[in-house]
Amino acid sequence: MKALFYAAGTSPASAFAIGPLASALRASGHEIMVASFEEMSGAVTGIGLPSIPVARGHSTESIKAAAHGRPAIEYPHRPEQEMPYLGRWFGRQGSYVCDDLVDICQLWGADVLIAGSQGHGAEIAARAAGIPFVRQSWDLFDIHGYEDYLHEELADQLARIGADTLPDPSLRIDICPPGLTETTGTFMRWTPHNKQRQIDPWMLQTPDSGRVCLTMGSFRYAFPGAMDRISAIVERMLGLGVEVVVAIGEAEGKQLQEKYPQIRAGWIPLEAILPTCEVIIHPAGGLTAVNAINTATPQLILNPFEAFTPTLKRLTDFGCARTLYREEGSPEAIAQVVKEMLGDSSYCFKARELAERAATAPTAVGMVPLIEDLVAREKVNR
Repeated sequence: MKALFYAAGTSPASAFAIGPLASALRASGHEIMVASFEEMSGAVTGIGLPSIPVARGHSTESIKAAAHGRPAIEYPHRPEQEMPYLGRWFGRQGSYVCDDLVDICQLWGADVLIAGSQGHGAEIAARAAGIPFVRQSWDLFDIHGYEDYLHEELADQLARIGADTLPDPSLRIDICPPGLTETTGTFMRWTPHNKQRQIDPWMLQTPDSGRVCLTMGSFRYAFPGAMDRISAIVERMLGLGVEVVVAIGEAEGKQLQEKYPQIRAGWIPLEAILPTCEVIIHPAGGLTAVNAINTATPQLILNPFEAFTPTLKRLTDFGCARTLYREEGSPEAIAQVVKEMLGDSSYCFKARELAERAATAPTAVGMVPLIEDLVAREKVNR
């Protein structure tokens, strides 16, 4: 069997998310390939997966720019801008990659196409290529309400398969524990597949002072003003008397350590550091949240989008996390909430309970027979 994966978007997290299932299929004797934007190829090959580019010659900026009568896609600074942004951004990506995905499927002879939560366009490509489509969620979030904008961007591609809405997947796989999402897919236990580095002994030991991890995700630290914000948060965290670890790019980590010699900073796989942390602070990174669930680590989530609120409310209602929405997340407020979480053991208890619930599900290895059966049935029905 040949399985083509599509790692959508420009965040390395979308490659990390499909890593476990792709590796499980390959270890079971199947061939796999991962399609992505060229700027994502390094993230794909960095976790040991074969990469094939789509939308060659285009970048995030060129795809978001105004072209062919379509308006530029601007970052949503207000809640009412979020759904148009999400639908148009996901949809326009799909419009740029759809034909390439079809060509790869036909050239390589793919038997199944697998894409993450927002890997739209892959559903259309699978239908056009005559193969089944599998949707594997790639983060925590269950977002609805952007579909009209999505279909508008994909109208030409949908017309080619005689549809005006996206086809449903033949199989839906979810990595978010039941109760935290409204989707009804098959639940797959998350097993980390991040880019790695040398593990140092300090990462494996919890310091007597306690440890808090701060991350801005795989790429958000490159946003304008992000390093100043990280520095301000670090300064407030140091005032709590805990060890501060900043999971960030290596170059940025060195800058921070020059400014704050007492902290740890650099590229650190979360599965290595989180088991020794009392709290992780992150900007609503969907895969970061799943990693924290997996390691039973309480979370302080800095929520930038109203669209994320329903999912995050389910997480905070469970009792293992807190959230601060947009302007609420000042460095002072972050420090205060972390202080409260460090002093309340219930967050750890609830995080452990959720991790135990998540651990009862089959891993990616258990999904392989489902995909094999799906492909076999589709071949019989052709």
